[in-house]
Amino acid sequence: MFIRLLLTAMLATTLAFAQRGGTGGDDTGGMGGGMGNDTGAMPRIERQTPFDIFADRLKLNKDQKTEAQTALADALKESAALRQQLTQTKLEMAKAMLGGASADDLKKTMDTYASVAAQVTGIETKAFAKVCATLKPNQQGKAASAFELMAGMFNAPAGGAGGRRGRN
Repeated sequence: MFIRLLLTAMLATTLAFAQRGGTGGDDTGGMGGGMGNDTGAMPRIERQTPFDIFADRLKLNKDQKTEAQTALADALKESAALRQQLTQTKLEMAKAMLGGASADDLKKTMDTYASVAAQVTGIETKAFAKVCATLKPNQQGKAASAFELMAGMFNAPAGGAGGRRGRN
């Protein structure tokens, strides 16, 4: 009997702690874990998007963020086909290496990749120049490190979520 009682208590405790906020509920309408509750639960930390990190690094104001988002979105659209071509060319390089292709064929594929990568870099640079044109003098000092962050936004696959399937 004592073991049954102990197991029941352990199960109830486990279920209670399995709730999002460690409590049964709160005033936010959910099952706990709300950001504004006073239950002592740890608040969730929102994961910043690459653009948010980029904007924070440059300390962009609201208008600058809007202009930067537009410039980067346009550049992503412009470079989508090229980024898809980069992915395809990488696959061709791997097949050529594994298939024992001649050095000339491999060099041709690598040259194609380098040419397309240079085109994508040119598009990135033009977009970054548009963002830099909106910066105030006190923001311009962090521009170089922000350009490095921008590359991460363009390295995502052209088709969508950049490998973040199902995550927020």
